[in-house]
Amino acid sequence: MTCHTRLSDVIVKLPDRSTCRVERRLVAMPNRGGALHTQFICTLPTGELVTWLAGKKYRLPDGTVGIEVAHGSAPS
Repeated sequence: MTCHTRLSDVIVKLPDRSTCRVERRLVAMPNRGGALHTQFICTLPTGELVTWLAGKKYRLPDGTVGIEVAHGSAPS
């Protein structure tokens, strides 16, 4: 079973008007029935998990919720 990933960078604006970068990785792998299962895994560049709340909202490890203001492919 092969796992495929795609990395993109998301810039998140926080309530204090600062921004931070979130690494959003789309992971796709076949499940037991052979169907493709996809999942987003989001982290800070330091590796701490970030929760994607749906839409353009993300919750950082400290509980702060920010809004996506830009995203794109991560540099190779």
